[in-house]
Amino acid sequence: MSELIKELFSVRFYKRSQGRLVRLLTMIAVIVLFVSGAYKFTLIGFASGPLHNMGVHWLVAGVIVCVGWWCAFRLIHFPVFADFLISVEAEMFKVSWPSNAEVYSSTMVVLAMFLILSALIYSFDLVWVVVFRFLRVII
Repeated sequence: MSELIKELFSVRFYKRSQGRLVRLLTMIAVIVLFVSGAYKFTLIGFASGPLHNMGVHWLVAGVIVCVGWWCAFRLIHFPVFADFLISVEAEMFKVSWPSNAEVYSSTMVVLAMFLILSALIYSFDLVWVVVFRFLRVII
């Protein structure tokens, strides 16, 4: 835990040129979480009372956003997490992505199977309803 605290207050970069895209997207996602939390705080924070009229909730929301930005920035430079993100980006470049035609055909297969199985389950349900009504288990 002390290593995390030391890293949180450090200003050094860790493997700055590696895994840039995934690290940037991760940082943006963390910042979005903090910004949404700050926004929620402005909606409900200090909702009643004298501090609401003074605009203190905006100051606190700004502090939350700044702390979130710093935490996100330090998180992507934390060695263990940064190495993980670097390896994620390396693996993503190894993936063979399907073409549009393959995605379309796979989607059609999934939709067809969904419709067939839905019809099958519906027909089983109808059969059991008829059987149970004949046996007077249900009305």
